[in-house]
Amino acid sequence: MYDMKQVPYHNNTGNACALACYTMVAQYLMPEAGITFEQLAKIGNWREGYVVWEYPIWNWLLDRGVYIVDYEPSDIISWAGKGVDGLEASVPAKEFEWYKRNTYDLDEVTESVKITIHHPSFTLINRVPVWADVVAEYGQPGICDVTLNSKVLNHEEGVAVHRVVLLDITEDEVVFHDPNLDGSGIHRREPLSYFRNSFESLESRALARYSVKQ
Repeated sequence: MYDMKQVPYHNNTGNACALACYTMVAQYLMPEAGITFEQLAKIGNWREGYVVWEYPIWNWLLDRGVYIVDYEPSDIISWAGKGVDGLEASVPAKEFEWYKRNTYDLDEVTESVKITIHHPSFTLINRVPVWADVVAEYGQPGICDVTLNSKVLNHEEGVAVHRVVLLDITEDEVVFHDPNLDGSGIHRREPLSYFRNSFESLESRALARYSVKQ
C-alpha cells in the first residue's frame, strides 16, 4: 500500500507548513475521505497568524484508524495532567511565552492533548529524535514527517522551524515534499548529509510516523 510516489503535494499558505503536511498525510492514507487543506484547518481550529497545533488534527486521524508514533521532546504528559501550568513548568520561559502569544486558544489545545495521549492508537516516545530514529521509522510501514531548520535547508542564516514529508532516504540523498510558499517543493531532493544537518540543527526537533493496518 505504501508507495511514496503517490503522496500528494500541498504548498504552504503562509505559516501553515505543518497543516500542509497533515493534509498530505490525510490525503495519502485516507484518499476516500476527500479531505482538503481547508477542511483540516477547520478540524484543527486553525486561525491565520497563529501556530498550527497537531493534536486536534491527530485526534481526528486517530479516530479514523490512523496509528501515530510521535517523538516529542517536551513533557506533554505534564501538560495534559496539569493543564497550561504543566506546559509552563516543562518548557523554557521564552518558549512558553511564544506559545501563549502565537496560539489562538491554548486551553482548547490542552484538552486535545489530553485526548491524544490516552488514545489507544497513539504511541509517545518522549525524547528528542536522532537521525537513526528517522531512518528506523522511515523503514517501518507508513509515512513520516519531520521538523527541521528551513534556514539551513535554504542556505540562509538563522533558525526557522519547518515541517516536511519524507518520501525517500537513500545512501546519498533525501527526497521529500517541502510545503513552501511558491509550491516548488514537490519531490525536492537534497544530499543526505545536508538534509540531516538541517534536521539536527534544531534543538527541539520532532518526528512522527502515520500508518494504517494492512
